[in-house]
Order: sequence, then C-alpha cells, then structure tokens
Amino acid sequence: MLPTVVMFELLLIATAPLTLLIALMLSAGTRSSRPVRSLALLVAYSCIELETLGRVMRGGVHDWDALMRRVLDDGYRAMHRTLDVTVVLEEGSATTAQLQAADGVIVLARHCGPGDSLFIAWLLASYHRLSVRIVLKKTLRWEPTIDVAGDHLPLCFVGSGGGKAKRGVESLATSLTTGQALLIFPEGGNFTWERWRESLHRLRERGEHLLARRATRRTHTLPPRPGGAVAALAAAPNADVLLLAHSGFSPDGRNRAWWQLPVHHRLTMRTVLLPAATVPRDEERAREFLDNAWSQVDTWVEGHADLTSFSA
Repeated sequence: MLPTVVMFELLLIATAPLTLLIALMLSAGTRSSRPVRSLALLVAYSCIELETLGRVMRGGVHDWDALMRRVLDDGYRAMHRTLDVTVVLEEGSATTAQLQAADGVIVLARHCGPGDSLFIAWLLASYHRLSVRIVLKKTLRWEPTIDVAGDHLPLCFVGSGGGKAKRGVESLATSLTTGQALLIFPEGGNFTWERWRESLHRLRERGEHLLARRATRRTHTLPPRPGGAVAALAAAPNADVLLLAHSGFSPDGRNRAWWQLPVHHRLTMRTVLLPAATVPRDEERAREFLDNAWSQVDTWVEGHADLTSFSA
C-alpha cells in the first residue's frame, strides 16, 4: 500500500501544473473556486505526507510528539490557506494552563464530518501543547503516515472486536500523567442520518429503550458508544475530563459529503474541563454521565447553549 500511495502522490505533484489548468477551467465553468481549492489541498497534503514519510524512513525522528505537532500545524495551515477555514475557541473554554496542570486529561470529543479530527488534534497538541494519545478506527492504518507513526506514537486502533480495543484504551489511560491527553470520539464515527437511525435501532434491539428515547431527541449527534470512554474513565481515576463540542462544517452542524469542502468557514469549538472528583468512574454511573454529557453537547451544537451549566 505504501509504494502505491507514494507513487500516486509523486505523480500528483509532478502533474500539478496541468491539473491546475484543468481545475481552473472547471472553476470557471462552475463559477466555484472548489475545484482549484480541492487540487491545492490534495497537493499540499501529498507534500506534507511525503516529507513526513521521508523523515521517518531516514530515522530522523527523535521527538515523536514534536513531529505530530509539526504535521498538525502544517495540516492546519494548509486548510486555512486553501479553504479559509479557521478554528475559533469559544470564550470561557478551558485554558492551556488548566489543561497542563491536570493530572492527565480524558478528552471526549464530538465527531462530525471529514477533517474535524485534524482540527481537534491540532487544538490539543499544538494550541494547548499537550502530549496527545488518540483512539482511532483501525481502518485508518491504511493511511501510510498514520500506519508508520502508529508504531511509535501512543495510538490505539479499534476495530469491531471489543476486548482488544478496550485493553488498548485502558493501557493508554492508565499511564496518563500531567501534560498528557487521551482523545476519544465516543460516537465512533462521523454523523450521518443513516448512522443515527442505525444507532437508535441497535439501542432498541438491546432493550435500552430509555437511552433510545433520549437519543431520538438528540438530532445533531450520534448516541455515544460507552465502551472506550467508560474504560478510560475507570483506568484513569485521577484524570480530569474535557468535553469538546464543535459547530461542524455544514450550515446545520450535521453531516457533510466529503467532496463538499468547506470554504470561508469558522469552526467554533467549545471545551469544558470537569475535575476528576466530579466524574463517576463505576460503569453504570459512568454510562449515565456520558449520556448526560452528550445531551449537553447536542444542545450546544444545535443552538450554542452554555456547556458551563453541565454538572456531573
């Protein structure tokens, strides 16, 4: 897989002048800048990936956290330059000083649409200067840079098997300490209406009718899957919890087709830090906590409600 991707990206860069001309004609015909912006973003991504892979293959990485920050910074700048997308942290959100002073932070983040995970990771690693551990889908190992970095960075790749994934999350959470954060996306995937309906159906099939009724009223987020989040909370009882909501890339804050790149967009983020002592760690109450938290996240996404009113 790696040689194929490298060859494709080299070809993309080499033919960029020609493909740019084609993109310009498409933009003129459609009266949209998206063809040109899409090509520019692909070329920028290819350059970032090839430079990173080259550095890794040469054995020139001595600080993997620094490498992650550099890649995230490059990715953020590429998105900002080509698409004019900017992250705006809502006033009253958790500060860098608060996060760095915590005895580890478990980040429970909303997930909606391609690209939001990059901005969330950038906020934690580059803006707040935390050492970030991330729980990712196993399918992301098909991405060469993530696959190579996964052997050196504290990443946990989860698939359909629950036992191994849970042990991986627990391993990352147990060793959390000051200046470190564990990033989890409890929804398990990007929001789509199909996934939303399937999630409600699964809850009803398992007899969790109360959760299903509550989830029916939340139309901007998927019902959280408690497995990884609850495992992390139990494994790191001294870690604070950071709730992270964001406004998404579409006008209604929900799903967006991957090819419909956002242009001239402000991605508003809201974070709330909950002290470790206020967050339950036993499984039953932790599940209830997570569901209550997601009701607050959903409300914020819908109308930017004040998350500081949340209490465990």
